[in-house]
Amino acid sequence: MSSAPMPLPNARCPLCGGSNECTPARTGSFEGDCWCRTAPISPEALARVPPELRMQACLCPRCAQGLAPLPLPES
Repeated sequence: MSSAPMPLPNARCPLCGGSNECTPARTGSFEGDCWCRTAPISPEALARVPPELRMQACLCPRCAQGLAPLPLPES
């Protein structure tokens, strides 16, 4: 019996480093709804994902729209 794939726990956007707001990454299950299932994703944004992070982490809603990332808060 094969088990269903589990989502990776990558909660950071590979483009801006901010939270990607990914429900599967947060919950560990593909069962719940996620913003990305209905949102249009910019092909240009997908093309900017580094090869080593493709299919490994989700974009955040802002980067997925092709918008410039917001600056991260200074620590």
